[in-house]
Amino acid sequence: MISSALIIGLGQFGLTLVEELSKKGWELIVIDNDQEKAQQVKDLAHQIIITDAANKEILKKFATQVEMTIVCSGEKIDNSVLITYYLKEIGVKRILAKASSKEHGEILKAVGADEILFPERETAQRLALSLTSPDIMEIIKLSNNFDIVEASAPDSFIGKTIKELALRNKYQIDVLAIKNALTGNLIIMPPAEHKFNPDDIMVVIGGIESIEKLNLK
Repeated sequence: MISSALIIGLGQFGLTLVEELSKKGWELIVIDNDQEKAQQVKDLAHQIIITDAANKEILKKFATQVEMTIVCSGEKIDNSVLITYYLKEIGVKRILAKASSKEHGEILKAVGADEILFPERETAQRLALSLTSPDIMEIIKLSNNFDIVEASAPDSFIGKTIKELALRNKYQIDVLAIKNALTGNLIIMPPAEHKFNPDDIMVVIGGIESIEKLNLK
């Protein structure tokens, strides 16, 4: 199933988003007032409009053609707030907006954004987590609220069961799978009675802060 989106703003975040979504076959409409930046995505987007997006009529024409609109012009706070407000007023069903600060995000949420994006902060959090937790092998961003992490079982887990560790109650973490690095044995959705071994590699799902509490070192 092909998805579609309107991307507003071609800063570094917007450019990267266009590149990545186009690789996945998305149909993209892009709005930016910079001719040079628009040229960079001419082969990636289905349609490029070179104009100021803070125009209600322009937004009504193009935002209603796609499944979602992503406001990437987070550096221009007043501009992104006005665009988000217009999109909500038009009746766009799903609005994602990039924020440059917590306060900016709160304003965007108040005027109609369904989801707030903090790409720089999230990237920094994931980098910090990977640097301070060397046992973490891979981090997959599932959504703004959840990550899937592959990591070696901490020493404190060895010899204990999932039930004993109370991962869901204590950390809001769920174990999706456990693989033994030596035998290759894979257990999908392991039972609560599973006892961790020294060679276990676990795949867990949870928020960044919850995963940090596990102290994977």
